Amino acid sequence: MRIYADTSYLVSTLYTGDVRHVVARRTFHRHFGDDWISTGWLAFETANTFRQLCLGGLASNRAEGLIRMFRRLHTWGPFQAVDVDMELALADCHQLSAAAGSKVRMRSADVLHVALLEQLSADLFITRDADQFALAQSKGFSCLLV
Repeated sequence: MRIYADTSYLVSTLYTGDVRHVVARRTFHRHFGDDWISTGWLAFETANTFRQLCLGGLASNRAEGLIRMFRRLHTWGPFQAVDVDMELALADCHQLSAAAGSKVRMRSADVLHVALLEQLSADLFITRDADQFALAQSKGFSCLLV
């Protein structure tokens, strides 16, 4: 199974201080043998989110350690970085926004993750974000809200 997870889920999985860490970690272990897909966008947003947690008290050396751990999951773990066509993803973002942006709450970063699902041919999308989950489901993707 090919799995694409958004940043909210990955942060919960890796950061023990997250309130949903235990549930996210259980889900990760249940799917450890599956193929986890990563993109440059996901890597950036995950690293940036860890660094933003420093504003709330996370030590910067711990944030950088979590970033290194995520990178190691690409070498020794189940994650595989894949190239995506960002121009195509942005075109899909515009279509998603035009179709639902005035009716459904859609953060730009969330729309980009959902737009990338089409290119990635993921079998399952995992997120902690209820709005993003609803958007992905409305597009027909198999999703798991953790």
